[in-house]
Amino acid sequence: MRSRLSLAAVAALIALLLSSSQAQKIDTQCNTTAKADIVLLLDGSWSIGVNNFQTIRNFIARMVSVFNIGPDSVQIGLTQYSNKPKTEWHLNAHPTKASLLHAVATLPYRGGNTLTGMALKYILKNSFKPKVGLRPDSQKIGVLITDGKSQDEVILTSQNLRDSGIELYAIGVKNGDEIELRSIASDPDDIHMYNVYDFQFLVDIIDELSVNLCNSVKGSGM
Repeated sequence: MRSRLSLAAVAALIALLLSSSQAQKIDTQCNTTAKADIVLLLDGSWSIGVNNFQTIRNFIARMVSVFNIGPDSVQIGLTQYSNKPKTEWHLNAHPTKASLLHAVATLPYRGGNTLTGMALKYILKNSFKPKVGLRPDSQKIGVLITDGKSQDEVILTSQNLRDSGIELYAIGVKNGDEIELRSIASDPDDIHMYNVYDFQFLVDIIDELSVNLCNSVKGSGM
């Protein structure tokens, strides 16, 4: 009888831990007073397609939802690229989470080719600048999301970003080139590089990515 009760108690404890773990996954929040300036660099090429682009919007919404958004906490800008990069909004454009999430929900899909190298140069020159919200005391983070191999050079341009103190994440989907993603991402790769088989599997990495991004915001991601 004692053995049965013990096994039952263990089973109940395991069930409680599992349910708690699931709740944490759903309600993950990055609770920190640290400042971070995060620029999302989004591949908007034709190979993604309208339906998959909506999946990316949902993915980005979940990613940014974990942060405290504001001029004294985390700021998030977004540049979309294909043939040429376009700033959708700068770091200081959305001072509230509600405003930011609305911008994500209405993000247009532009289409074109995949010139990732040009886009990396662009955000270094245009997005990580004080005039558009970059703060001197913030963690500086870039997050690339792409579904294909770049049609131009990326190694030198990503190195220039990292040399400027910008921590880089690289997320590949479907046709993402893993060697190229590793060359872009900051070290270590197991924290900063992700590559999933298809857009529907982005949901499988969101929790781990959110935790790693939160650590980067706190200054412990590199």
